Formats: sequence, C-alpha cells, structure tokens
Amino acid sequence: MKIFVGYANEDKEVARDIVAFLEALGLDVWFDKKSLIAGDDWDAERLAAQQAADLIIHICSEQIMARSGVVNREIRETLRIAEDKPFGGTFVIFVRVGGVRLPVSFLRYHYVDYEGDWQQSLMAAIGKKAESVKSTSLSSAPSFKRDSSVSLSEKFTTKTIEEQEKTYSISVEYISYKNSDIYFRMVNSHIEAKVLELYHEFKADIEQADLKEDSEWFRPWEYQVRAEEFYQFKDFISIRYFVYMDTGGAHGNHHMRTSNFFGSRLGKVDVKEILGYDDGKAHKLLTYCLRVVEAGLDEPDPATWLIDQNDTEAVWRVLENFNFDNKGLTFNFSPYDITAYVMGDHEVTMPWQVASGHLIEKFLEPWYQSQLK
Repeated sequence: MKIFVGYANEDKEVARDIVAFLEALGLDVWFDKKSLIAGDDWDAERLAAQQAADLIIHICSEQIMARSGVVNREIRETLRIAEDKPFGGTFVIFVRVGGVRLPVSFLRYHYVDYEGDWQQSLMAAIGKKAESVKSTSLSSAPSFKRDSSVSLSEKFTTKTIEEQEKTYSISVEYISYKNSDIYFRMVNSHIEAKVLELYHEFKADIEQADLKEDSEWFRPWEYQVRAEEFYQFKDFISIRYFVYMDTGGAHGNHHMRTSNFFGSRLGKVDVKEILGYDDGKAHKLLTYCLRVVEAGLDEPDPATWLIDQNDTEAVWRVLENFNFDNKGLTFNFSPYDITAYVMGDHEVTMPWQVASGHLIEKFLEPWYQSQLK
C-alpha cells in the first residue's frame, strides 16, 4: 500500500515521527525528505505521488490552517482526487496537531489527533484501508466491529457505528465525556440521542428507497455523522455535528448541526433563548453574517442569497446552528442555507465584543463570570 504524507515545514518533526511509524509497519511511504533527490521537479513529483497513492495523510496544525501556500494547494488537490475514489473507502487521513479546529470541508474524512495513543488511532485507520488493498498485509492492524467505544483521551471516549453493505455504507462517530457528574451525563445523553436519531432516520430512508444493485444508475448510498467538541471551558460546552449524505444524485451534500450547553444552571440553550426571542436581533445578526460572507466571495452578488431576509421564521432557522468559544459566536451556514451549493459552506465568527450587544444578560453574566475565575 502506497502512502503519501503531506506536511508544513513547521511540522517536519511530527512528519518524521509519523513516517518512521508507517515504515516500521512495512508500508511504502512517499515523504519528500526521502523520496526526492536533487534536480527533481518537486511539483510534478509530488502530484504524481498523490495521484498514485492508496492513502494520503496530511498533517494539520494551526500554522498551516492560517496561511496560504504549497501545503494548502496539496490539500486542495487531495480533496479533488478523493471525489473520484470509490464510495465508502478510506482515502484521506488528517492528523491534527495541537487540537487545531479543522475546516468543515475536512470533516467528511478520517482524522486522528497527534497526542496520547496516536499510533494506535492511526494504525486503526490504516488497517481499515488495508482491508481493501489486497497486496498489503498489516497483521498488527485491529479488526473493526460494528459498534465500539475507544478511549482516545482523558476527557472523553469516542463511540463508533460502522456498517458496510452492497447498497450503502454508514460511518458514525461521536464523543462521550468521562465526567460522571449528572450535568455531563445530560450532555452525553443529548449527544448520543441526536446522533442515533440521525442514524435511524437514514436507515429508514434506505428501507423506503428499496435500492436495487442492477439499476442502470445505481451507486451505493453513503452516510456519515461525526459529533465532536467545538469548545469546552469548565461546564460550558459547544458541540458540532457534521452530516454527509450521498444518495446517488449528481453529488453528495453535507450540513452542520450544533448543540450548546451553558452550564448546569442554564443547561442546553438555543439561538432564540440567547437572543431573548427578539426577531429584530435575529435579523441584525443575519445581516452581519451576510456582509461577512459577501466580503469573502470571489464574485459577491447579494441577489444570489437563497434566504428570504424578510421571512422571520427562515432567518431563525439559518441562525440556529451556532457554536461558541472564547473568541465569540460562530454561525455555521451549510450549502443551500444562504448560497448555492457551488459556493460551499460558510462560517462566520462574531466576536464577543459584538455579540454581547445582542445576547440577553441572563446568558452573558454567567459566561463572563466563568472567564474571570
């Protein structure tokens, strides 16, 4: 099995660790420090290695997520190649360094954290790929069960559900906090309930669709759900759920869902609560978000907004999937929420200095008090 490893210069020591581990497993690794010689056309050799790889690993840190350059071009090329690969297979693995928050477009693909038992996590992901590459023998790779719970950190475990059939594949992954306090039990119950509801909705869709392999245009359906921590400070918790679905149409689609918890006193909160059910504030927030999105478009055209800004119910609906952290509120707009599919998804972060003018005091006071302790 051929593996391509991409990284930024700042992360070369991490890259060397990972390459050494892969080579110890007997894998064929393309790593520029070893695979290129003087006089090689770097870009051409790199692209050829990416295209020939059975598996691509990209090392992602805060440094490369915040800049442009060759590494980001590599990643964009990988995502393009991945679109042409068979459905349901592992092709890309992102290795997170320092817990960097990955862009939404990465969440469809497998990732592991470079911390703790990262070797075990990486080997598990590679083992899954090795099952589909007949020429590779990875005797130490673990087997995969349909429903499992693997401890990945001191903070939480990660639970998974995987199903692979001829007509569909399902991959579900979600966190569960190890804290046994009754508040965290509530948070865990909510996360699991939301994820399993999505899972069973898709299974019901499969049953109703009655998929036929011999259909002229048939291809297996693919469904993925990943629930991960966006932010946690004490008992303030923000969760995001990435959902990807391909049901045989022109292209797959994805969307983001969220859950937010403001401590044991206020519990789970939604956007209407934090804005005091004030329609005027909702419209102002959406206007702010649209201006930020418009500024980032290559060819901004306000006439292309899919959201009717005069429809108050629709405004509340597109604002409901927000997250929070120590920087502010982040509103997640999935394809078709406010722009056409080809324009992708959008994340708009509203700093606390701005957001504090909209949130009601009931929610601001405990948040700011928590930051002072």
